[in-house]
Amino acid sequence: MAISPEANTGASFLRDVYFKAQPNYDGRYTVPTFWDKKDKTIVSNESSEIIRFLYTEFDDLIDESKKGVTYYPEKLRKEIDELNEWVYGTVNNGVYKAGFAT
Repeated sequence: MAISPEANTGASFLRDVYFKAQPNYDGRYTVPTFWDKKDKTIVSNESSEIIRFLYTEFDDLIDESKKGVTYYPEKLRKEIDELNEWVYGTVNNGVYKAGFAT
């Protein structure tokens, strides 16, 4: 089965995106992957960081009533970050710790 290249990167596989960003890349190819099409590089592959980028970064593109909405309020950030750290260490990264994924 032929795989159509992705429109922004021309990549057929995720590994191709990583090599476009860094030709000598030798790590894991992980999702999500946040790609900067202007600079042609990976901005981040850390899900909680990507979510924080998207909270208000594109407010200029949305309806006025939705601008400034955040699910990462300043007064709760410490608590949210602590919970995210626990989830990452015990759940998200668990498959690697158990040796089931490379």
